[in-house]
Amino acid sequence: NVAGFVKVISVAALAPKPKRMVDLSHVASIRFTVTDVVRSLTEELPGAGRVRFRQLTASLVDRVEVVVHFLAILELFKQGRVDLSQARSFGDIDITWVGSDDHVDLASVDSYDG
Repeated sequence: NVAGFVKVISVAALAPKPKRMVDLSHVASIRFTVTDVVRSLTEELPGAGRVRFRQLTASLVDRVEVVVHFLAILELFKQGRVDLSQARSFGDIDITWVGSDDHVDLASVDSYDG
């Protein structure tokens, strides 16, 4: 029956498409922001002398935490608070606090917290 077939096709074409659901249960949420880490590093780095990025992030478990720390270090570098050196490509990054004791401008920190 052609009329019945056309009616079924018409109903199917007009029916709303089911919404796709993406399972995000395996994605870890970011527990802190770049601003949080900048704040923490401005307390930790002035008394640390020279520290390697690898040492600074050794206790971190998630890759996203390391990335957030790296962005925070770049922010401190941009503000002139730390000096960065790297002896060779892909080598350890040495971080030295060179900032003054005045307050770090956290309002100017770019927001990378998703």
